[in-house]
Amino acid sequence: ITNSFRKFDLRLYVLVTTYSPLTVWFYRSGFARFSNHRFTMERGDITNSFIHLTNVAVQKTAPNYDRELGCKWDVRSLKLFLMSRHGCEETRALFTR
Repeated sequence: ITNSFRKFDLRLYVLVTTYSPLTVWFYRSGFARFSNHRFTMERGDITNSFIHLTNVAVQKTAPNYDRELGCKWDVRSLKLFLMSRHGCEETRALFTR
């Protein structure tokens, strides 16, 4: 589900109120962070922070960083992107499993 084959991470927040029985509350306002460059494991790129780190503080210093697009999407934007690429049913299934 990568965005143009870039490395990403998801920040999703939950609150566990009890363990027995397990009760978990999901906070719907998480976000996804993306690297600024296409992902690669080539030896020459292994130390390239713009490929391997998704921190916004790192990404915004990249020479080709686009302030309009940024590297951080809210969950709603991520879902819309996934729906446009994979359809509503697959995206819905991904978030309900």
